[in-house]
Amino acid sequence: MKKEIKLGMVLSFISQVISIVVGLLYSPIMIRILDQSEYGLYQLVQSVVNYMNLMNFGLTGAYIRYYSIAKTKGEDEVANINGLFMRVFCILSMICLILGAILYTNIGLLGDKITAAEYGTARILLIIMVVNMAVSFPSSLFMVFINANERFIFQKAVGIGINILVPILNIPLLLWGKGSVGVVSVTLFLSLLRMVINVWFCRKKLGMRINIRYFDRKVFLDLFRFTFFIFLSDIVDQIGSNVDKFLLGRMIGTTAVAVFSVGFTFSTYFAITTWIVPEMFTPEVNRLAIEKNDNEALSKLFIRVGKMNNYIVLLPLTGFVLIGREFVTLWVGDKYDLSYYAGIILMWAGYIGALQTLGIDIQNAKNMHQIRSVVLFFVAMINVVISIWFIRMWGIVGTCMGTLLASLTGSVFMNWYYKRHIGLDIFTFWKEMLKWTIPALLYFVAAWFITKQLQLQITTWGGVAAYAIVYAGLYCLLLWFVGFDKDQRGKVAAFVRSKLKRPQVQ
Repeated sequence: MKKEIKLGMVLSFISQVISIVVGLLYSPIMIRILDQSEYGLYQLVQSVVNYMNLMNFGLTGAYIRYYSIAKTKGEDEVANINGLFMRVFCILSMICLILGAILYTNIGLLGDKITAAEYGTARILLIIMVVNMAVSFPSSLFMVFINANERFIFQKAVGIGINILVPILNIPLLLWGKGSVGVVSVTLFLSLLRMVINVWFCRKKLGMRINIRYFDRKVFLDLFRFTFFIFLSDIVDQIGSNVDKFLLGRMIGTTAVAVFSVGFTFSTYFAITTWIVPEMFTPEVNRLAIEKNDNEALSKLFIRVGKMNNYIVLLPLTGFVLIGREFVTLWVGDKYDLSYYAGIILMWAGYIGALQTLGIDIQNAKNMHQIRSVVLFFVAMINVVISIWFIRMWGIVGTCMGTLLASLTGSVFMNWYYKRHIGLDIFTFWKEMLKWTIPALLYFVAAWFITKQLQLQITTWGGVAAYAIVYAGLYCLLLWFVGFDKDQRGKVAAFVRSKLKRPQVQ
């Protein structure tokens, strides 16, 4: 499994790089063809439909925990758990379709800033997106089963293929004038394709069994007691991801949603990078928490993964501040200048959470996620109120500031909770993080000062690429000599040598 984790991590990195590169190349094409109004409408409808994902009730996050417990009792118990989850997911899928029908008849909730023609398009988008959401519920069981079996290589390979297919299928439809309806149709097709592939792999390669007739009332009630607080956490995530678009759509219009969405896209790419490393250690977290209850080992793993994420995320965080404005202008045009500021605020709002991503898995595995979910839920509610006030004062940037304030408040509480109740060594964690954060920020300040002194005017893609390459190259050199300790340099060097070593000729 160590090989599976290592190769899975490499493929995960490749997958996320491809996802980001594809997005960076494909998104401006989509945005320019759709124009601000239709792109904003697409994002607005998507933000509303995404709330239906809350019906997941945190079940996918809970599955690995229940799978790990069932695995110790035998394969029959695993089949029973699979059957219980599948029954629940199918019920949720039907409820999703019913709610979609209700939403269709009450489409006016999008506000009076939408034209009659836009409402016609919104209805079609809504139907396709709701069907896609309904498909996602039963499909998710097969995805988490693959992860629970630590078959990361297959999962990431499929993800790479899907990411590549997105622009291949979408761009011709956009050029043929199919607009946002064509985009969501492709999304539905790819969701069905991925589900078929995952079902085949689970049945043929992993021997997955699903006892659909199994139902244990006690296990069912325990499951929903456990997932209720994950559900609250999901509400927080959905508010952070979608409420800003909804508020901007109602208070300002689809153009504001489009500008905000571009900035939000960068924060999404940033969030993607924060899960590359942690998702590989979710099964290990469950073993340490459930089988061994070893807080010391969990703290070491928490710090280890946090350091890896810190090395990764500070490069795009600081780099975007330096060159992001020029990038956004070249990427989607000067009409989206405010997207740069939105992107900076939203990315930095996620910094602390990015370092402590594994903490969510640790809480779930120890069944100690309840308090966090309740507190962050109330923080999110306050965020909604603050965002309405801030939008009236500062528009698009205002809603981002509300997110930043809420994120900082939640992070302060979570660090106290990790130390006091989860038993993680937070003092050592931040001591280790600062060993790289301080040098990286000093490097960023030096780069910013030199850029201003030289009065660099970057107006071409070549200039952006050259600046990014130089900045990233020097960042990596600083990381090697200052960030890594002797042991880390030795491991990296050994890994590189093993890959470059030629096989001996017999």
